Amino acid sequence: MKGICGEQLNNCMLLGDCENSEHGSGQPQGFTEEGVEMESGGGMIGSWEAFAARRIRNRQVHSMAVRSGSAYDTLERPYRHDKTRGRWAKSVDFYFASCTLAFSSLIFSELSTFGILHGGWLLFIIAYLMGMFFYSLPIFLIQAFLGQFSSSGSISAFRVAPIFKGIGYAILLLNLGTLTYYSVGAVVPLIYTVNSLHRVIPWMSCNNTWNTKECSLHENYEFDDYRVDPHSTVEFFRSAIASTEAGSTSMSISWSMLIGVLAIWLVVWAMLLKPVAFIGKALRCCCVLMFASFVAVFFYSVIHEKVSIDTLKYYWMPQVDSFDSVLATARTALLMAGVALGPGWGSIITLSSYNSFRSDAERLSIWVCLTHITIGLMGLLCCNVAHDHFEDHVGLMPLHVDEKHHMQFLYLCFSYLFGRFTTTPNLWAFLFFGMIFLSEICALIIQMMSVITTLFDEFETLRSKRTLLISALVLGLTASSVYFCTQLGFSQLTQLPNLAVFTHVFISGVLLLMTTWVYGRVRFQCDLQFMLGKTISSFKIFFIRFVTPIFLGLCLFQLTYLFTRDHIHDVLIFVSQGLILLTAISYMVYKVCRTNGNWRQRLQQCLAPHDWHPVDADNRRFYEEIMGISEMLVIDANANTT
Repeated sequence: MKGICGEQLNNCMLLGDCENSEHGSGQPQGFTEEGVEMESGGGMIGSWEAFAARRIRNRQVHSMAVRSGSAYDTLERPYRHDKTRGRWAKSVDFYFASCTLAFSSLIFSELSTFGILHGGWLLFIIAYLMGMFFYSLPIFLIQAFLGQFSSSGSISAFRVAPIFKGIGYAILLLNLGTLTYYSVGAVVPLIYTVNSLHRVIPWMSCNNTWNTKECSLHENYEFDDYRVDPHSTVEFFRSAIASTEAGSTSMSISWSMLIGVLAIWLVVWAMLLKPVAFIGKALRCCCVLMFASFVAVFFYSVIHEKVSIDTLKYYWMPQVDSFDSVLATARTALLMAGVALGPGWGSIITLSSYNSFRSDAERLSIWVCLTHITIGLMGLLCCNVAHDHFEDHVGLMPLHVDEKHHMQFLYLCFSYLFGRFTTTPNLWAFLFFGMIFLSEICALIIQMMSVITTLFDEFETLRSKRTLLISALVLGLTASSVYFCTQLGFSQLTQLPNLAVFTHVFISGVLLLMTTWVYGRVRFQCDLQFMLGKTISSFKIFFIRFVTPIFLGLCLFQLTYLFTRDHIHDVLIFVSQGLILLTAISYMVYKVCRTNGNWRQRLQQCLAPHDWHPVDADNRRFYEEIMGISEMLVIDANANTT
């Protein structure tokens, strides 16, 4: 291990010294070749190497590219690692936990289908793959590096550049806000899963208490008709999910959703009280079960609907109406690509923080993204099949069926498709909606893990109150989720995809700026090589440093243009982005004002890494030995050194 890191990291630090140091590269005054020979006694080559090593060592200590801030300089307490936080039982648990997100309901939503209607499979898949390789994979790797190297959550990981720590606090607030309604995404598939156990699937019958006199089981309709009798699948969605049946009000509550919310939060609470190793095993089992269910549903759907090569060719051809259609296709593809980064933000930092220090985060990141691509493309075909089947028999969306909610496509089209299967329709509906439910509850658990891990890592005093804090958080979030079981609350979830993609891209840009520019390309590459124990190509770092920011900038420009074109003035979007900027800027000002020296020195102290090293004592000593920073000790108020 030392042979791998020592040679390559020393070369890396030599390069970094030349690039980052403000000092000259010439010899010190009075230095002569004879003096070198007398000192080393080993010839000119050995003497020059000895001098170069001493020169690099001195520059490393004084260079901002290598120096780590101390508590004395920044007036910030030293970071104390939580030794009771635990790790994954197996290294593959990180892979399985990340892959549970690939089966998200977003993959099977109307976004991909309507994106394809605007641009065809060709443009959509190109945009999707670009989003995965230019956006998701680089940001996934950066988050995995921050979490695994620091063994901490999405606030404490910003020790790499403390001035950006306000972003971590903004992430915490955004995740808490997201959790107030995220349980609804798990409740809806749970309701469909439970109802699929009936002998006669309820949404394929008009003999239920919620059905109206206009309820229909029609399998054909006239395309020219502007009104079609509501199908039984639509009435089930209106009654059991959206609470929009006749005679309802804006505060009408869906009791099935309310019971589901309470049950889901109870399960989440029980899981969060378990050790991380147990949670990892549970996520691993869920991922395997979801993958098996999806493969079975996928192949049966393709066979039952007789998908042929001609069908694929029809899907493949682009159908571009205008340049705006291309931008809309790219936006939906980018949103699908962002699923790999998890719900909320910072989930990958949390999941990777439970890895062992030597886990190959690069290889795992690539495999996770490839798995997401595979599931995403398979889901793309399923969505097309379900959409075409629904519009062939029930009605056109949104002409004949418009529930004004982004969930209508998934739960109307797929429920009708499985209800029409001639062989064991209950089984296929149970497998599919059960898969969606497992994915959403896993995402809910992961997002809650992100919040509580962040709190316990950053605030040492909370660690002794773990059970109490988790219980209080779950209770408060359960109470807030009740609002979204009402008709009004459920209808307000429709703008969340736009909010999610914009927030993800913006924060990802800040993260990339912080790691590859402020912290520095050389240090970032050296830390990766030390953590992974293998060579990292400079091309990969340059790609992340230059290509990914350009892509993110184009994405932000595109999203802003579409928001302006569509006249979207959603208060939630402006409040969330304003919250991020306000929190980040306020913390920057606070951080600079808390340090000592003139303004330039204060800024340098806030940009320098603080306590940035592996938490394991052996890895830390090895890191300091190789990187040449053993002199940089953090001064603690309760001890001489740490």
